[in-house]
Amino acid sequence: MSKSARYEWHDQQASLNERMKGFLENPNMEQLEAVVAEMHAYAAAARSGNIEIPARWVSFH
Repeated sequence: MSKSARYEWHDQQASLNERMKGFLENPNMEQLEAVVAEMHAYAAAARSGNIEIPARWVSFH
C-alpha cells in the first residue's frame, strides 16, 4: 500500500469515525442518516478502488 493510498484510507476512516461519534453523542434520525450515508460512501469508494483498505494495521489510539 502506497503512502498516499494509506493517507486516503486514513482520511476516509477518520471521517466515518467522526460521523459515528456525532451519532453516539446526539442519537437522532439526522445523525443516523449521516452515518449511513458516510458508510455507503466508504463502501462505494472501496468497491470502486478509489481507496485501498489495508489488510491489517496497528492503531496506537
